Amino acid sequence: MKTMQEIADELGLARSTVSLCLSESHRHYRISAATVQRVRDYAEKAGFVPNRMAGKLGKDNTPPIGLIINQDSSFEKSAMALRYAMNRLHEAKRDFVIQGFIGGRLVPTVRMLKGLQVNTLIMFGLFEESIHRPNENYVSSGAFQAGDLDKLQALLKDVDFFSVDYDYPVPADCVSNIYRMGIDRSQTRIELMEELAAAGKGNFMCDIDVDEEEKLMEKKLIFDRRQILRGEFVARDEFDVGKHYADMVLRDFRHLHVKTVLVKDDRVAVGLIEELTAKGVRVPEELQVIGFDNLVDAPYFRVPLTSIEVPVLDNTRKVLDHILNGEPLEKDTINKANIIWRQSASL
Repeated sequence: MKTMQEIADELGLARSTVSLCLSESHRHYRISAATVQRVRDYAEKAGFVPNRMAGKLGKDNTPPIGLIINQDSSFEKSAMALRYAMNRLHEAKRDFVIQGFIGGRLVPTVRMLKGLQVNTLIMFGLFEESIHRPNENYVSSGAFQAGDLDKLQALLKDVDFFSVDYDYPVPADCVSNIYRMGIDRSQTRIELMEELAAAGKGNFMCDIDVDEEEKLMEKKLIFDRRQILRGEFVARDEFDVGKHYADMVLRDFRHLHVKTVLVKDDRVAVGLIEELTAKGVRVPEELQVIGFDNLVDAPYFRVPLTSIEVPVLDNTRKVLDHILNGEPLEKDTINKANIIWRQSASL
């Protein structure tokens, strides 16, 4: 990363001017708005962040570790892993900073933490390396705003960034300096559906993305678009999404001979089961339901929920072994998802 002096030299400005432009102090001096913007644009392109923690490091000058929480995704599944990380860092006498983000604002979060001289970041919650955008039902968990990719690439030049719940596959346009650990959610669903179909539990309804439709149609796991849970409605939260899905399921599942419903979030599954049960549909006797994320409460729902689990805790343990003990760690680790079978569905 460039120093403030290097930026000043390249822009033909005094270092003090650059420093003022990168803080709010410029308001008290006669620095033009154009100069302020020119300095900030150049610094952002270079991935430069001013040191906002000078003199605040520990006695050995060891910077804190940043723990980032994606609050757009089903973060509850990562709570145990985050607690483990906090406890282990505390035992190792390593300072840490916890910062959440929402609305695809990963880049400003990384920039803020770099301003605290953090150069090791662990991200909890789903890392879907895509643009954050609203869909028909509720906001997607993409980490970026439009135009953020190059900014994050610049910010991470001298930072170790670990994602313990990554959504594979890695897109063609991606950031290079990231340790990715997670599963291919789409492939996991396909493999589970094939296993259920072979066991006579096929004919599915599921909430899939548009790009998954063709795969499922080709494999004859979906044969009618009424089996796809997607619609024009506004939901308060994921539980409410499940209730809206229940209306679609109730309308079509009997004449389509559907046996199993798969959804992408345990909270959606809960809302779905609650509404189906209230309308007289017996789960799992008449209709099986499978969630995703294996929340800690999943065994205690009205109908204990079968769910797909990402090994977030195990990934976190491996990351900390690497950071604290120097254990080797691959840049890409594609985990095998665990299917936790409970009362709501079985093979």
